[in-house]
Amino acid sequence: MIQDTDHNSALGWIDFSSEHRAKVRTVIDLLGERGVIDELGIGVIRDSFSDSLFPGISTIQTRAKYYLTVPRILRDYEHLDLRSRRKQSLSDYLRKSENECMLSLARNHKEDPQTGIIGIEFFDKPGEVQRKPSSVYWNGIRLFGLVNTKLSLQEFTRKFANPEQPLHDLIKGDDEKKGDDHDAYNSSGSIIELPSWQNSDWINDLNLNLSFDESQFLATKIAATVPNSLLGQVLMDSEVRMMFCELADNISVSNLFDDTNFVSRFDENLQSVMFGASAFWHLLKGAHIRYNILIQRKQSITTKKEEFEQEWSEWLSSIDTFPWDRWNTDFIWQLASRHGRQIREYTKQFVTDWIAAIEQCATNEFYDELVIRQERLNKKPLARLQDGADYRQTNWVGIRDLDFRFTQARTIVRDIHRGLNEHQEESDARL
Repeated sequence: MIQDTDHNSALGWIDFSSEHRAKVRTVIDLLGERGVIDELGIGVIRDSFSDSLFPGISTIQTRAKYYLTVPRILRDYEHLDLRSRRKQSLSDYLRKSENECMLSLARNHKEDPQTGIIGIEFFDKPGEVQRKPSSVYWNGIRLFGLVNTKLSLQEFTRKFANPEQPLHDLIKGDDEKKGDDHDAYNSSGSIIELPSWQNSDWINDLNLNLSFDESQFLATKIAATVPNSLLGQVLMDSEVRMMFCELADNISVSNLFDDTNFVSRFDENLQSVMFGASAFWHLLKGAHIRYNILIQRKQSITTKKEEFEQEWSEWLSSIDTFPWDRWNTDFIWQLASRHGRQIREYTKQFVTDWIAAIEQCATNEFYDELVIRQERLNKKPLARLQDGADYRQTNWVGIRDLDFRFTQARTIVRDIHRGLNEHQEESDARL
């Protein structure tokens, strides 16, 4: 059961199994950025750009180490004797092991506090985190080839737990592509790929810092599996990787993608995606400003309305220098199609009409009509601007900015870079 309130959305469960809850959480994660309601329905377009820039990353990921801890748990289970595997399901083993990982991370970083330990709020408290690293990282784990399967986490844990399950059923995950491709898994005969590293007590010794071997393994796998993405190309080049890691913490994606020195280091196709992402938000930011002006006008809150109207004036001025000669609205639909993203027809129409209105210097009244119609189509009975809507909102509503998973990607890359860099520093010290 999902209940929308004036200020946020709350989630409650009515007799759902753990598998059903996990599936619902996955859908919710895919609907948009954490804690932000997509009032005007542009989230799927944002995700199309994000898939090109930072595939395998999500807004609820925290640290790079989890890309390896989950496959290691699966490998441990794989190495159990058949009797042990039959006595304990993989889903139970995974849940128990992930809880142990959380406790070890909390304990091992007690004197070295780290951000990003999933479930740390439950350390020394009853209960456990419901959204485990395995569900948060599963898409990236599959995409980067750390576990060679196309199955969902729920399907994989169910089938992998069966010792008699044919490997090809796990590797392919669909009937159309099954065959005799024995190269689909690594030379050891496992569908799980990990850096060469052995430590039977690894969970007890676990920390968030990546070793050189772990960092090199992750960088190589990501660069090989998503070479055309910004994530992959950053990890291919040590100089670019360092530049990416040393970016100011408060830099915006728009400013980064306007930095010629940074953008010029990538191929033309990727430059087009970076420009498209930045330009798309530049154009659609205006729609979100108008939306908030309309909300404050409806509530007769003068102070906030004047603040947003000033922001609108500044946005209009910025459009005077927009590079229309480089812009192509069709690129949005092509990108969404490439990543299998389905954009609702009314959203396509809204985006097309909004951008055309900007080019034609439309009136504020026309802009408002577009925004009101789009919110009504997107939010339906929950639309805030419809007649009779009863709510009170004094802060900004909806998407404030788009960073296309940049914040999370930078954390992941910094973790990898730190592991690679520390090895280099040790080598230099020995010279």
